[in-house]
Amino acid sequence: MRLLRACLCALCLCVFLIHGPIAPVPVNAQGNEPPVVDILGRPDSLSNPPNASVLVSVVDRMTGRVVGDLGDANFRVRISDEDVPQTTVLDTTGLAVAMVIDRGGIARKNDPRIGSAVNLADGLLGMLTLDGSPTADMVSLIGIRGQDAGGLTPAVNFTDYDPVAISNEFDGLLTQVVDETTPLYEGIDRAISWITDNPDAIIQEKLATRRRVIFVFSDGIDRDFSDESHEALIVDRASKADILIYAVQLTSQGRTTESDSLNAMAAQTGGTYFVDSPDTHEEVRERFRDVVTQRQAYRVTFPVIRPQGEYQVQIRVLDTPGGSASDADVVTSRLQKPGLSLVAPPDPAITVPYSKDAESFVTTTVPLSAQVTFRDGAPREPGEIAYFANERRIGTSSAAPDYALVWDVTDLEAMSSDAVTRTYTLIARATDPYLDEAIQSEPLDLRIVWEAQEVEPKTVTEEVTESVAQTWWVLPIFGILGLGLIVVAVLLIRTRGQVAKKVVQSTSVAVKGVTQRLGGGGALPPARGKLVVVQGPRAGTEFRLAADVVKVGRDPQFCDFALNDQYVSNPHFTVVQEGEQCYVQDEGSTNRTRLNGTAIPTHQRLPLPADAILEVGQTRLQYKRLGGATRILGPGQSDSSGGGQGFAPTRMGLGPTQAQDGPTTEVAMNGRPKGR
Repeated sequence: MRLLRACLCALCLCVFLIHGPIAPVPVNAQGNEPPVVDILGRPDSLSNPPNASVLVSVVDRMTGRVVGDLGDANFRVRISDEDVPQTTVLDTTGLAVAMVIDRGGIARKNDPRIGSAVNLADGLLGMLTLDGSPTADMVSLIGIRGQDAGGLTPAVNFTDYDPVAISNEFDGLLTQVVDETTPLYEGIDRAISWITDNPDAIIQEKLATRRRVIFVFSDGIDRDFSDESHEALIVDRASKADILIYAVQLTSQGRTTESDSLNAMAAQTGGTYFVDSPDTHEEVRERFRDVVTQRQAYRVTFPVIRPQGEYQVQIRVLDTPGGSASDADVVTSRLQKPGLSLVAPPDPAITVPYSKDAESFVTTTVPLSAQVTFRDGAPREPGEIAYFANERRIGTSSAAPDYALVWDVTDLEAMSSDAVTRTYTLIARATDPYLDEAIQSEPLDLRIVWEAQEVEPKTVTEEVTESVAQTWWVLPIFGILGLGLIVVAVLLIRTRGQVAKKVVQSTSVAVKGVTQRLGGGGALPPARGKLVVVQGPRAGTEFRLAADVVKVGRDPQFCDFALNDQYVSNPHFTVVQEGEQCYVQDEGSTNRTRLNGTAIPTHQRLPLPADAILEVGQTRLQYKRLGGATRILGPGQSDSSGGGQGFAPTRMGLGPTQAQDGPTTEVAMNGRPKGR
């Protein structure tokens, strides 16, 4: 019994050694391995700076399928050892498939293996999408004969729209007998060169972002043309170009060759080794379908916020069923500091006129704005732009895109009888929001002149136009009221009769309710004193001090009592009555206020005695207390005041002789005598 078992085991071993394995056995099938992660092409940092995007292929080594269902959490991007945020989406990029058919050994007369190879290649061709679209697959074909019989033939370069160009060569492969040994590695070298350095520039551009694979159909390595150093060179070239090699070992009954090199070459480049036989033919075709899923890859987008230059980028894929893996490349940053230019008024000289009538400069503003330019094609808006004049900050603006600012230059200089000229060097400054670097405009000089000049008064038309522009909202209100009156009038006319009477009655009652009779309440309040102008533009004018506070100045719109004296301020002084006492206070006037010849301090109340003389500008006023006896100015009082300027000590309305010799009589402005 033991002898029988030993014989059976020996028989099985012999069959296995003769026929070899009969199922597709990938070399990496011993357990889960990390996925193959490849960056397809260079990261694109030109289309949408400062963002860069790149296609990342993630392939399961066990099945050859793309690893799906990955999201942002499965990717980590590092630029120069610094993590950056990224977004990830599964995209279609297309396959670039180079089919290499080693005809030596499988295309002898009556050898069925060339038929199996062509059948698998034709099936793979049918799985590809060759429609000329941006995501179409691409395919090429390289046949191998002996060097004396033509070497690499047929040789069909990559196409993304013409599968017939490939399939037309299959008939020749099936009918031509190849008895010589063939240089397999030369065929693989040609396929790698077509992928990495295609003689057609348009094809090369299309190949840059496609998942690149080489399918090798061979019965094994012919050592007459291939050695281990050549194999190592192929593996190195394919790995650097992110090319996956899938090796299909063609076997048949009684025909087998050395397969270790094919197996090792596939494993070292991230591909898979298959064994094709009559029993496994359909299974190999299904495995091809898995590989075709690699036409999908992940588009990873991330910002490159770095000064212009090249930087190392690493993309790592985490937590896949097989573990984690990464790939690295170089990304280019195109960011440069933006340009900043200051836009100022076209006239480099600005005049600020001085209004003699209003004793102030006319409000004058300078519009400023800035323009940001981007040489790197990455528009971004600074948070704000600051403006400086002679290195003094005059304001900021965040109103993109022109960052307008209005600079009020009216009060930069004090009023002067002579023109004042100043030159201001203007500069705009900001910070680049990407590179966090300061940017500054070229300096621009602006000359500003403050000078006195006559300001033409506004015409009646201009004043009316300005008034209408300011009160335009009143017009609709008057229109509505007018329309309402018209409606009421129509109702009165139509209803006549009782309705009209009721309206009239109710209106009469309302009018009676609001009409008041004039009585004692309408009389002016009693005044405890008055101011009499004894010299100046309004000489002879009186003003009753009926209010507790009376402001005296040049123009009526700024004060209660206007003197029309161009040397008087607005207001010049104030008279305040508290009980029986009256006070005077200078309001910070330009030419000061004199009380009985002495200048009084500004913003300080002083008692105002009866018959006191107030001097302001070219005007003299006398304070009179009402209800008391009027005192007569003596001959020396005007001179002792220090501000007489030649005033005669006369009573208003009387000559010098009357004031000195006759009886004391006060004459009112209407010429009638007043009792003392």
